[in-house]
Amino acid sequence: MTEWKKEICAEQPPEFEDAGGGTMIQRRNIEQKNVEATDTMPAYTEWECESRFMDNSEYHLLKSIEEIDTADAIDAYTEQLLEEGVL
Repeated sequence: MTEWKKEICAEQPPEFEDAGGGTMIQRRNIEQKNVEATDTMPAYTEWECESRFMDNSEYHLLKSIEEIDTADAIDAYTEQLLEEGVL
């Protein structure tokens, strides 16, 4: 995984995007920005975010971690401790 870097896009970018070659782009803090007109340029809208590159294995690991339900894991652990007589 690379470090987070600022990215500016003309259209709203997806949170995850396949960059090809076994690499994914992850984005966070995606915000729409309105840029005011100047003497030489009309007003326009752009999208600002932070992005980083990761390989496919890092992406799949990240997605599997996101799918873990913490409450279910705590309940299962508590049940295990009760069955073992620790609690």
